[in-house]
Amino acid sequence: MDLDKIAELFGVRVAETKDLHPDHHGMYIHHRRLILLRAGLDGWNYRSIFAHELAHAFYRDEVHGDTRAEKRANQWAAQLLISKDEYRAAELLHGPHPGAIAHELGVTPDVVKTWCDIFMRATIR
Repeated sequence: MDLDKIAELFGVRVAETKDLHPDHHGMYIHHRRLILLRAGLDGWNYRSIFAHELAHAFYRDEVHGDTRAEKRANQWAAQLLISKDEYRAAELLHGPHPGAIAHELGVTPDVVKTWCDIFMRATIR
Protein backbone atom coordinates (compact mmCIF):
# COMPACT_ATOMS: atom_id res chain seq x y z
CA MET A 1 0.00 0.00 0.00
CA ASP A 2 1.55 3.30 -1.09
CA LEU A 3 0.61 5.67 1.73
CA ASP A 4 2.32 8.64 0.07
CA LYS A 5 0.14 8.18 -3.00
CA ILE A 6 -2.99 8.04 -0.83
CA ALA A 7 -1.93 11.26 0.91
CA GLU A 8 -1.44 12.85 -2.49
CA LEU A 9 -4.90 11.71 -3.61
CA PHE A 10 -6.37 13.19 -0.42
CA GLY A 11 -4.54 16.47 -1.04
CA VAL A 12 -2.59 16.11 2.20
CA ARG A 13 1.05 17.05 2.75
CA VAL A 14 3.24 14.91 5.02
CA ALA A 15 6.20 16.14 7.04
CA GLU A 16 8.48 14.56 9.62
CA THR A 17 9.32 16.58 12.73
CA LYS A 18 10.94 16.24 16.12
CA ASP A 19 8.64 18.94 17.52
CA LEU A 20 5.59 16.85 18.41
CA HIS A 21 4.33 16.57 21.98
CA PRO A 22 6.13 13.61 23.66
CA ASP A 23 2.82 11.70 23.88
CA HIS A 24 2.22 11.90 20.11
CA HIS A 25 3.94 10.14 17.25
CA GLY A 26 1.71 11.69 14.61
CA MET A 27 -0.88 14.39 14.14
CA TYR A 28 -3.30 15.51 11.46
CA ILE A 29 -3.98 19.23 11.17
CA HIS A 30 -7.13 19.57 9.10
CA HIS A 31 -7.09 23.31 8.38
CA ARG A 32 -3.58 22.90 6.92
CA ARG A 33 -4.24 19.50 5.27
CA LEU A 34 -1.02 18.35 6.94
CA ILE A 35 0.12 15.13 8.57
CA LEU A 36 3.03 15.45 10.96
CA LEU A 37 4.99 12.28 11.81
CA ARG A 38 7.67 12.04 14.46
CA ALA A 39 11.11 11.93 12.85
CA GLY A 40 13.01 8.71 13.43
CA LEU A 41 10.09 6.27 13.72
CA ASP A 42 10.88 2.67 12.81
CA GLY A 43 9.17 1.28 9.71
CA TRP A 44 6.35 -0.50 11.55
CA ASN A 45 5.38 2.55 13.59
CA TYR A 46 5.82 4.87 10.62
CA ARG A 47 3.38 2.89 8.42
CA SER A 48 0.89 2.33 11.23
CA ILE A 49 0.83 5.94 12.42
CA PHE A 50 0.83 7.32 8.88
CA ALA A 51 -2.23 5.18 8.00
CA HIS A 52 -3.96 6.26 11.23
CA GLU A 53 -3.39 9.93 10.41
CA LEU A 54 -4.59 9.35 6.83
CA ALA A 55 -7.84 8.11 8.35
CA HIS A 56 -8.23 11.43 10.15
CA ALA A 57 -7.69 13.17 6.81
CA PHE A 58 -10.22 10.89 5.11
CA TYR A 59 -12.85 11.67 7.75
CA ARG A 60 -11.81 15.36 7.95
CA ASP A 61 -11.37 15.13 11.70
CA GLU A 62 -10.72 18.51 13.28
CA VAL A 63 -10.86 17.60 16.98
CA HIS A 64 -7.88 15.85 18.56
CA GLY A 65 -8.35 13.18 21.21
CA ASP A 66 -12.01 12.28 20.56
CA THR A 67 -12.17 8.58 21.49
CA ARG A 68 -14.69 7.73 18.76
CA ALA A 69 -12.58 9.40 16.07
CA GLU A 70 -9.46 7.64 17.36
CA LYS A 71 -11.16 4.24 17.30
CA ARG A 72 -12.51 4.90 13.81
CA ALA A 73 -9.03 5.95 12.62
CA ASN A 74 -7.50 2.79 14.13
CA GLN A 75 -10.06 0.62 12.35
CA TRP A 76 -9.64 2.40 9.01
CA ALA A 77 -5.86 2.08 9.22
CA ALA A 78 -6.03 -1.63 10.10
CA GLN A 79 -8.28 -2.36 7.13
CA LEU A 80 -6.05 -0.30 4.84
CA LEU A 81 -2.84 -2.01 5.93
CA ILE A 82 -3.96 -5.64 6.29
CA SER A 83 -5.92 -7.82 3.88
CA LYS A 84 -7.50 -11.15 4.81
CA ASP A 85 -5.08 -13.00 2.54
CA GLU A 86 -2.03 -11.26 4.02
CA TYR A 87 -3.21 -11.94 7.55
CA ARG A 88 -3.96 -15.59 6.76
CA ALA A 89 -0.51 -16.10 5.23
CA ALA A 90 1.24 -14.45 8.21
CA GLU A 91 -0.80 -16.53 10.67
CA LEU A 92 0.14 -19.72 8.82
CA LEU A 93 3.81 -18.80 9.22
CA HIS A 94 3.71 -17.63 12.83
CA GLY A 95 0.57 -18.99 14.47
CA PRO A 96 -1.78 -16.72 16.42
CA HIS A 97 0.98 -14.44 17.76
CA PRO A 98 0.07 -10.76 17.17
CA GLY A 99 3.66 -9.55 17.55
CA ALA A 100 5.06 -12.01 15.01
CA ILE A 101 2.17 -11.39 12.62
CA ALA A 102 2.69 -7.63 12.98
CA HIS A 103 6.39 -8.01 12.23
CA GLU A 104 5.60 -10.08 9.15
CA LEU A 105 3.05 -7.54 7.90
CA GLY A 106 5.15 -4.46 8.70
CA VAL A 107 2.70 -2.94 11.18
CA THR A 108 2.44 -2.59 14.95
CA PRO A 109 0.82 -5.26 17.14
CA ASP A 110 -1.98 -2.77 17.93
CA VAL A 111 -2.90 -2.64 14.23
CA VAL A 112 -3.06 -6.46 14.14
CA LYS A 113 -5.23 -6.54 17.29
CA THR A 114 -7.57 -3.91 15.84
CA TRP A 115 -7.82 -5.86 12.57
CA CYS A 116 -8.59 -9.06 14.51
CA ASP A 117 -11.30 -7.28 16.53
CA ILE A 118 -12.94 -6.11 13.29
CA PHE A 119 -12.71 -9.56 11.73
CA MET A 120 -14.08 -11.29 14.84
CA ARG A 121 -17.08 -8.92 14.98
CA ALA A 122 -17.76 -9.59 11.30
CA THR A 123 -17.66 -13.39 11.70
CA ILE A 124 -19.87 -13.39 14.83
CA ARG A 125 -22.73 -11.67 13.00
